[in-house]
Amino acid sequence: MEHINDIIKDMGNIKEAIKKMNQNIPQEDMESLSNNACPLCKGLGALHPFINGIPDYSKTIPCICMRDINRAKRKTQLLKYCELPPMADDMNFSNFKVYQEVKEAYKAAKYVADNPQKNHWLVMMGSNDTGKTHLAISICKAWINKGIPSKYSFVPLLLDELREGFGKDGNESYTERFKRFCNVPLLVLDDLGAEVPKPWVQEKLETLIDYRLMNKLSLVVTTNKSMDELSPRMSSRLVRHPDSILIAISASEYTMRRSRK
Repeated sequence: MEHINDIIKDMGNIKEAIKKMNQNIPQEDMESLSNNACPLCKGLGALHPFINGIPDYSKTIPCICMRDINRAKRKTQLLKYCELPPMADDMNFSNFKVYQEVKEAYKAAKYVADNPQKNHWLVMMGSNDTGKTHLAISICKAWINKGIPSKYSFVPLLLDELREGFGKDGNESYTERFKRFCNVPLLVLDDLGAEVPKPWVQEKLETLIDYRLMNKLSLVVTTNKSMDELSPRMSSRLVRHPDSILIAISASEYTMRRSRK
C-alpha cells in the first residue's frame, strides 16, 4: 500500500511539473499543439526521460515538437530580419530556370548557398531580368533555412532609407541599422550601381564593402554595370577578395526568352 501511495504522490508531482512547463509555453503554441497534437507528447510539450530503458516519472524534458516550434520561430524571425521583397516569396533554387547562359551563375550561387561556413564574395553582372536577383534571394533563403542571419537590400532604396535615418519610429537609429548591414553574416547588395551617384552614397557603399572585406564577411552583389562602370575603389574591393567570384551573365531577358518559345 505504501508503494502505491508513493506512485500516486509521484504522479501528482509529474502533473504539477508539466503544468508549470506548460505555463512557459506561449498560448499560440499551446493552441497549435492542441489542434494538431504531437503523437509523442499528445500536445503536452513534455516527455519523461528514459534512464536505462525505464521512464523517469520524476522528471520532464521538452518534446522534440517544441524544438520544431522554436526552429520555425527562429526562421520567421530571420526572414523578418532579412527584409526580402514581396516578390521573393516565389523565388528559390528549385524553380529557377537554368538556361545555358546562366549555368555558371547558378552553380556559383548554389555553392555559396550550400557552404555558409565559408567566406564568400559573389558578384553577378548582367542586364535586367536575367535571374541575378532570383539567385541572390535563393542564397539568402538557403542560409536562413540553416539558421544563419542574412540581409537583403535593394541598393537604391537602401541608400534613400539610410539618408533619411531609421530613428523616426523610435526603434532603431541610423547608426545601429548601418552596423547591422556591416556585421550580418551574409549581405546581398541587389542592383549595385543603380543608386544615385552622389558623394554621400558612394562613401557609404564603399565603407560597407570595405568593412566586410576587412572583417571577412560574406557578400553577394548583383549589378547591371561592368567593373569599369563602378567606382574604382568599389570595383577594386570586389576584385580584391581572395575568393571573389565574378560572373558575367550574357543571357537575354527572361521574358524575351520565354516569348520566343
